[in-house]
Amino acid sequence: MKRSIIVSLVILFSMPAAADVSVPSSFDLRDVGGVDYVTSVKNQDGGTCWTHGAMAAMEGNLLITGAWTAAGESGEPNLAEYHLDWWNGFNQHNNDDVSPPTGTGLVVHEGGDYMVTSAYLSRLEGSVRDVDGQSFDNPPERANAAFHYYYPRDIAWYVAETDLSAINTIKSAVMDHGVVGTCMAYDGQFIDGSYNHYQPPSSAVDPNHAVSIVGWDDAHVTQAPQPGAWLVKNSWGTGWGYGGYFWISYYDKYSCQHPEMGAVSFQNVEPLAYAGVYYHDYHGWRDTKTDVDEAFNAFVADRDELLQAVSFFTAADNVVYTVTIYDLFEVNELHYPLSTKSGTIGDRGFHTIDLDVPVSLTVGDDFFIYVSLSHGGHPFDKTSDVPVLLGADSRVTVPSSAASGQSFYRVGDAWRDLWVAGVEETSNFCIKGLTVETGMKVSGPEGLRASGPVGGPFDPTSAVFTLTNLGAFSIDYEVAGGASASWLTLTGATSGTLAPSATTDITVDINSNADSLGAGAWLASLNFTNSTDHLGDTSREILLVVGDPEVQQSWDLDSDPGWTGDGQWAFGQPTGGGGDHGLPDPTSGFTGNTVFGYNLGGDYANNIPENHLTTTSINCTQLYGVRLKFQRWLGVEGPGFDHAYVRVSNDGLSWATVWQNDAEVADSSWQELDLDIGSIADDQKTVYIRWTMGTTDGGWTYCGWNVDDVEVLGVPLRGGELFSDGFESGNTSGWSTPLP
Repeated sequence: MKRSIIVSLVILFSMPAAADVSVPSSFDLRDVGGVDYVTSVKNQDGGTCWTHGAMAAMEGNLLITGAWTAAGESGEPNLAEYHLDWWNGFNQHNNDDVSPPTGTGLVVHEGGDYMVTSAYLSRLEGSVRDVDGQSFDNPPERANAAFHYYYPRDIAWYVAETDLSAINTIKSAVMDHGVVGTCMAYDGQFIDGSYNHYQPPSSAVDPNHAVSIVGWDDAHVTQAPQPGAWLVKNSWGTGWGYGGYFWISYYDKYSCQHPEMGAVSFQNVEPLAYAGVYYHDYHGWRDTKTDVDEAFNAFVADRDELLQAVSFFTAADNVVYTVTIYDLFEVNELHYPLSTKSGTIGDRGFHTIDLDVPVSLTVGDDFFIYVSLSHGGHPFDKTSDVPVLLGADSRVTVPSSAASGQSFYRVGDAWRDLWVAGVEETSNFCIKGLTVETGMKVSGPEGLRASGPVGGPFDPTSAVFTLTNLGAFSIDYEVAGGASASWLTLTGATSGTLAPSATTDITVDINSNADSLGAGAWLASLNFTNSTDHLGDTSREILLVVGDPEVQQSWDLDSDPGWTGDGQWAFGQPTGGGGDHGLPDPTSGFTGNTVFGYNLGGDYANNIPENHLTTTSINCTQLYGVRLKFQRWLGVEGPGFDHAYVRVSNDGLSWATVWQNDAEVADSSWQELDLDIGSIADDQKTVYIRWTMGTTDGGWTYCGWNVDDVEVLGVPLRGGELFSDGFESGNTSGWSTPLP
């Protein structure tokens, strides 16, 4: 089971409709009874037009519904296009369906579409506000509890049809739901000096730009044979067009005609109401199994929570659906329905259905989400060939992953696994479960990590944890821990009763007794217990690191430690070569002659993927405040072009970036880097360190990485509740199996 977002890359056809008395001949969202329902014109960086088209539409919906203001936000809606650009899951920066998650798919900043956007949004990866996750040159933080997330409950895809028989459907969507995303083939031959765009249907030029519709005028004359045009918002700043706006003919080849990019409406956008999502389709809607009406996904609950809603895609209009949650799948049959809901969905696209009867999930339990669709088939995710939106002729493969026992479909009276060894090993149905928390919730920091010299002072000195009863009935609670840690003080009501929705605060302080502690890492565990039904029981680790980290393991690289290198990573003596731009490599190590370097003979090449130098496993068990130090001689162009990273993992699969170039680097001497890796490496048995060269573009080249004298530092565990049961003294009388 996977938890999180969806993504898919495509381009759409839309439909204009017949005249309707309820649809005016002209309309402008910038002036609806004197109210402006369009956010400011942006000026995109790179090939990110599709992110701007999508966010403009979501922002417009937040304006027209008032949801942005109702959520307590100030100013106009402003969502982070570049968070979507970095974390959509289809690019070389990150794809959770492959391991390691980097190096496959699209180049960051060079393509995407509204299907990719739907994958990202349906996984609950975003959208986040501009102030939360907007960064073009470097990847923004992927997730943070402080971010404000906005979620479209529905995404509708429309096609106007070549005879414009469905154009009023799109016009109504603009009036009712706000800005609509669209696409075009931007080319000088299709746009005139008055900023009127028309690509004739006979043209073979592919779409290469995403924009957004904010209105129309049936009488507006363009180069097309007949009048009528969409008023469109671009993302090239206010200095282009009419303050950033222009016109696209109703009769354009792609706008409102392409089935995946032509007309896309993000509807019922709201502050994210769900705490989690169960899914197997990381990349969302990549294909449709048109001969399947009934399907289900199997999941295992990974915590105690409430299944509140189900989401899925429909591949046709006016689909009758039935959603049922089952408790058991056995002998090829689903048993014990727990909740069911039926209805009709009007528009092709993505939809969220709240259950009338939410289902309580207990960690470790199986549950099965069944969806029946009357027609159109069942959308599914799979490894797919993705066209690059920005007019490129090339296509890239974006790999997906699946496993047996995840997705099933009915054939006659029997259920079949969608996964078939050697035949179909990457497909999953697009059926998701959305959850909310229940029982007792503990909010605040994940723990308290403090440090300082022997004798103090220490920083930080306190943390506040808030307990909330999310259930419908009162609960009894207790907060305990730190009994053997005399250096901690708890304040607040550490036991009592919480009424529904009630809260209470518990503060943990590092007191003056900590000044007497010797050097080392001191641990305590704070346990929060829901004594009534134990829903939400949890603990928080309190760590105090006294004294400075000391070297625990080191590699002077005077001999080859046996680390693994990709591409041109090699162990040996650098030659002083390279420096086509920046400066050349050194001629020896910081100490000794040998180093690990990327191309010891000169510069890195153009257009390389990420190439890694990875250590063997490093044991950091019972080490805290872990740091990485090494000597660096590096040359790399700025991050808008070329990239260098340092990453750390505690399982060899998931990697956290702890350093990356945020500007051009052109070292002329050895430089020491001192990096805090404690959040990944503390008390971990299998820690790996990785230096990455790439990706690079087709321009300037530099000398790349040279690495020497690597050290891992940390503070050993000194004491804490781990040893409060007599282990240190040898007193095992309280143990079920005494020491021999």
